[in-house]
Amino acid sequence: MSRGEKLSLKAFWEAVEQRLAACSAEELRAILRAMAQETLLSERQAFLDHLQPEAATGARVQEVAGQEELLADIADLADELRAEMEGAEAWEERYGWDEYNEEDNLGPYAEFVEPLTALFDRAEAAFEYGDVALARAAYHRLFEVLALEDDYGRGVRAEHLPHVEVGEALARYLRAVYDTEAPTHRPQALFEQMELTRSWLTRPRPMLDDVIQISPKPLPDSERFFPDWIAFLRTQPGSDADTWLREAIRLAQGTQGLAALARAEGTQRPCAYVDWCAALEGEGKHREVLAAAQEALRTLAEQLPIRAAVADYLCAAAMRLHDMEALRAGRWEAFVAQPTLTRLLDVWETTPPGPERTHWMHQAAQYEQNVLAHPPRQQALEAWEDDIERPVRPDTSVLAHAYLLAADWEAAHQLVSGEQVLGWSSRSSAQGLVVSCFLVYLSGRLPDSLPSNLTQLWQWGLQDSAGFGAWRGGDTGETGLLARLQRAYVECLPIVSLSSDTPAAMLAWCLDVTKQRVNAIVSNQHRGSYDRAAVLLAACAETLRLQGNPMEAHALLDETCQRFPRHRAFQTEVNAAVQRMERSLG
Repeated sequence: MSRGEKLSLKAFWEAVEQRLAACSAEELRAILRAMAQETLLSERQAFLDHLQPEAATGARVQEVAGQEELLADIADLADELRAEMEGAEAWEERYGWDEYNEEDNLGPYAEFVEPLTALFDRAEAAFEYGDVALARAAYHRLFEVLALEDDYGRGVRAEHLPHVEVGEALARYLRAVYDTEAPTHRPQALFEQMELTRSWLTRPRPMLDDVIQISPKPLPDSERFFPDWIAFLRTQPGSDADTWLREAIRLAQGTQGLAALARAEGTQRPCAYVDWCAALEGEGKHREVLAAAQEALRTLAEQLPIRAAVADYLCAAAMRLHDMEALRAGRWEAFVAQPTLTRLLDVWETTPPGPERTHWMHQAAQYEQNVLAHPPRQQALEAWEDDIERPVRPDTSVLAHAYLLAADWEAAHQLVSGEQVLGWSSRSSAQGLVVSCFLVYLSGRLPDSLPSNLTQLWQWGLQDSAGFGAWRGGDTGETGLLARLQRAYVECLPIVSLSSDTPAAMLAWCLDVTKQRVNAIVSNQHRGSYDRAAVLLAACAETLRLQGNPMEAHALLDETCQRFPRHRAFQTEVNAAVQRMERSLG
């Protein structure tokens, strides 16, 4: 297990017992001495208090004492919170909620954090002491408190309780439900409560394995429960029931059970194929993963989004087995299922340079054209909770990249020529990407040796096409999307071959779009985009100078500045861009 991965309570106690059993008395003394040396001055007395026979047991008994008042205390706190919520409007008028960040601060509800935390601790103590009926009732009421909200939708949420492990509290509640229900009613009761918790908390769906791992004690009556649970879940509709059924079969029947489920019901439960591949991968059976994924792709309907997840397992296994043919086939299947920019680059990177790579970029462009012509309905985009089953929203920038990487630059030009000159930062617009790419090509330099403004324009073009994460700086390292795009164009640009009259027409179009865009930004006083307009203008001037046309570059800058003599903020941005150009080109 990696250092950052959380250890379940059951696994933790099993590991503790194993280590205690493996240590001699002297070794245990050495461990305690080492822990004592690391104890802070302020914590020394507490350490000594715990270092006594039966100290922990005594503390737990004291903690549980008086638990008969727990439910009453929760009810009192809930009433107090409701009363506070009824006065929320008056509080806001008096103090003003605007001074608070509503996501991080609680205003008048901050006083409830500490008592709520204490009540969760008492519910945990009841569970650990074995009073699961009390723990069930207490947790149920506490989660209801977390679901309370005022007329503005505000309240005390799970994320406001930093000292409460809400996931573990939820698992204890469901384990208490399991332990307190009669075996005949247990599957239905557990299902209903697992569904109910989805309305209480904004968290990933709870899983049966969480219920198992929250206690070092084995799950009672598991031999009877698992068949009953599986049979019950088969009768229930919805994605939750499907997910819990697959988990139950994995826990009860292992990888063979998942294989049988996929083969018998894979077309109705396609995620069973993903679970089967995941289980095989976890066992290190890469050849079996490859075979299972190929079987899944032969069975599942074409263009089903989940095929991309299956193809990812295929590709991972193919790389382990050094099977390049299977890897390339898997990359293409993944792109068809989820035609994103990342998956387009996967196809590019696994295809040998030359005609074959150009062919597959053409194929990708044709496929993306069809996707854009027949996009999924909004309901389809919102219907799936799990990303692996959700269709991909069509993206014009993916098609533009496919055209450019296929060296079909006329198609790229036709794609964006009718777009608005504003809105380049939107992924629904690819005009900025195509203009910047054309200017880079016309400059005669590779992307890693451009002058400053052209470098900035090129980076913006890639960032805007790559999406929000790249723009915000979340895309770093050699495997990041921007780095991969850069490498692809470093390979692509030198081999682009155009007819003799195309570069001149391309430059004329870029200059025309630039003038329109600068005019639209400055005339409408979009001050936040003045820097972008100035960089675009200077990038065109840099391209002209690199082509040996310094007079045309000067005329372009001079004409634009004379058009907007009173827009000082824009003039300042242009002057700064020109200075960067002079430093870059001399």
